[in-house]
This record gives sequence, C-alpha cells and structure tokens, in this order.
Amino acid sequence: MRTNKLVLKYIELSNLKGNLLDKIKDLSTAELNHKFSESEWCITQVIDHLVESETGINKYINFRLKNINEQPSVGLTNYIKSKVLNKKLKSEEKFKVPSGLSQPEAGADFEQLKEKWDDSRMFLIKTVETFPKDKMNKAVFMHPIAGLLSMNHTMSFFINHLKHHIPQVDSLLLRLENQK
Repeated sequence: MRTNKLVLKYIELSNLKGNLLDKIKDLSTAELNHKFSESEWCITQVIDHLVESETGINKYINFRLKNINEQPSVGLTNYIKSKVLNKKLKSEEKFKVPSGLSQPEAGADFEQLKEKWDDSRMFLIKTVETFPKDKMNKAVFMHPIAGLLSMNHTMSFFINHLKHHIPQVDSLLLRLENQK
C-alpha cells in the first residue's frame, strides 16, 4: 500500500468509524433504533446516513474517474470553499440532508450496520489505493454547498462529516442511558 495523504486520511476515517462502532456495539437493536421523537433520527439512521453518503459519493467518484482527464481542475476558490465547509461541519450548526439523499433507514441491528459500513469502506479503500497521484488536482465530487472537490478535499469532507455526527450519537447514547 502506498503511503500518501489519501491513505493517511483513510486511516483517520477508519479510526473514527472504529471508535464510533465501539460506542454502540453493546446496544440492543431496540436501543439502536429508538427514536425520541418523529423529527429526530435514531442511532441506526445516523449510521445509515454516514454509510449512504460515503457510498454514494464514492460511486460518483468512480464514475468521474472513468474520464478523469476531462474533469476540471480545482483551484484556490475550491480550496477555500472546502475549508469553509469543513469549518461549518466542525461547528454545531445543523444541516438539512441534501435533496439527492433519501431519508436514512432504521431497523438494523449492530451486525447489519457494521457489515454495511465495512462493505462501503472496502469499496472506498480500493478507490483511495488506486487513485492516480497525478490527478489529485482534478474535481471528483460536486458538493451541494462547497462545489467541486478534489479527492483530497472529499476525504477531508468524509472525516469532518463523520466527526460532525459523533456528538449526535453521543447525545442519543446519553439520553438512552438516562432512560434506564
């Protein structure tokens, strides 16, 4: 495996996933799927949202890779927009799910969630490991807020998107614990 920025970001992303799964591994299926209100997601829905986001974006990246030479290059404006997006994700600001994404599913047990996320990550590591180093400046994803993102920007988005949802899961875990 080559060591580069993408692989290092993938490792960070994997560590975040592992830490999050460790927090929820002992929950029952009922606890994972408990909704405190109709307007709030349960833990399963948060995880499903993360998995579906990563999977959908990775599919799109692989589609763009088929004609990577024709993709526009990212520049300073894209870099700045990516930084602004990641700064917003680090805040407590709430966002609406982009219109292209369906509402996350509930009902899964821990093993189903883990397997789905593991499968998604196997697909992602293949993309990371085979991504052409000389195409790092090419746009591979169009984020609805930040616009065109390079592969490096997209991996940063994945990391900060996951970090953005960790406090949401932590809050749900605390509320579950307080119900006992």
